[in-house]
Amino acid sequence: MGNIPTESAAVALPSLAWLAFNQRNTGFGGMMMQRFQRFAIFLLGSAAACAWSGGAHAADLLLSPLPIAEQDLMLPAVSGVNGKWELDGGVFSPGGAGLRGAGSISVPLGERFGAQGDLMAVLTGVGDLYLAGAGHLFTRDPSRYLLGVAAGVVVAPGAKLAAVGVEGELYMDRWSLEAWAGLAGVDYADPLMADYTGVFGFGDIAYYPTDNLRFAVGGSYVLGDSALHLSTEYQFDNPAWPMSLTGDAKLHASGNYTVTVGLKGYFGGPSKSLIERHRQDDPRNRAVDLFNGSIGVLSATASGPTIDDPEYAACMEERSTHSWPSKIDDGYWLYDEGLDDCLFFPNVPE
Repeated sequence: MGNIPTESAAVALPSLAWLAFNQRNTGFGGMMMQRFQRFAIFLLGSAAACAWSGGAHAADLLLSPLPIAEQDLMLPAVSGVNGKWELDGGVFSPGGAGLRGAGSISVPLGERFGAQGDLMAVLTGVGDLYLAGAGHLFTRDPSRYLLGVAAGVVVAPGAKLAAVGVEGELYMDRWSLEAWAGLAGVDYADPLMADYTGVFGFGDIAYYPTDNLRFAVGGSYVLGDSALHLSTEYQFDNPAWPMSLTGDAKLHASGNYTVTVGLKGYFGGPSKSLIERHRQDDPRNRAVDLFNGSIGVLSATASGPTIDDPEYAACMEERSTHSWPSKIDDGYWLYDEGLDDCLFFPNVPE
């Protein structure tokens, strides 16, 4: 693979991520918020670059600490049919307190390939329901790398978001570099909101101080919404019922955030340590990642006056088809019987 300029790619990826940030860096305000965004994008670009470089050199580099003689007995991409379930609770902003359930099933496709399906559902305290799903197709050497494609979709109240891209992981003793990047698009139910397509990316740097404990830090960028990600997982020492305690936090530059604590259970295959499960069995649940990374995009609303406008109250009180010119913006309120709500429509200049 000497013809592939992997060093150039490793340098270019963080630069591209930084360029994408600078093109969309408007409206967040304040030097501290700008520094936060740059840190999140730097982590994302660095992890993506390392995963890219590791995948390109997979046939040439020997990153595992195992002797070469032992590496001749390469483990399969997926050890066998296996899966995991997740149940956690916390705070989802917007939406308040809520519960989340998720699960994944992984299957081997011969010795060198594997596939996985992910599902997720979130119910917030205000009654909002979010559903998500994702699929993976990949090749993997559990001592070195994973390389494949992944696609996912999130259905939220008032919006749908889909993403497809390249997924990569690089394993270096107790360190793992994980990335997923490509194209995404959002479709809003509100006719005042413009649908659009752009780039997305997730990157995490993980460290296992012991075989059953993981800490990770990373960043994400989804259609202009950047975020910082922190997570941890500890697997209990119970081979008969493999289960772990998880913690996850994501802080968006837009001000949205998710903080959750929960349990994760594993099933299928022989007993393994946490680091072995992550590298020999199921990859990350990208349905959960896509939801966490896009909550700011999914919760966006049209600009214009809010329900603080006194004409909104007048419109809701009468609930008629009469239009109510706004007193604080150039437009009018109109009652929608199907939604049982008054919607704002800006005036179109002649």
